[in-house]
Amino acid sequence: MKKAFIGIERILRNIRSGKILNKIESGNVVYFENPLEEIAFKCIHSEIGKPSKYYVKHYGRDEYEIDFDSSYIIMAALEGKPISKARYDRYHLIEGIFWNRDFKIPSRTRQWVISG
Repeated sequence: MKKAFIGIERILRNIRSGKILNKIESGNVVYFENPLEEIAFKCIHSEIGKPSKYYVKHYGRDEYEIDFDSSYIIMAALEGKPISKARYDRYHLIEGIFWNRDFKIPSRTRQWVISG
């Protein structure tokens, strides 16, 4: 049963990445996210032969521009999912858990690192 689920998840991921890539190629403004890394992207395709412009929002952070060849974009296009403009617009207002995780280091490890 678990293998079937993994296979279905892989198929769905391929369909989602195909949708994202097709929208980018069509020249539309495209919004997509990588939920694992809690990053949303806006792609504005200017003209044929020139790289698209990409803007990024992390949970709790404002938008900024990144290079078109960033690994963030590549991973999100391959493993992410399309989102609406409305979700992108409020993305910075969402509180994420990825960067806010409470990491607990065992005391023995902590002592080893400090005395190193």
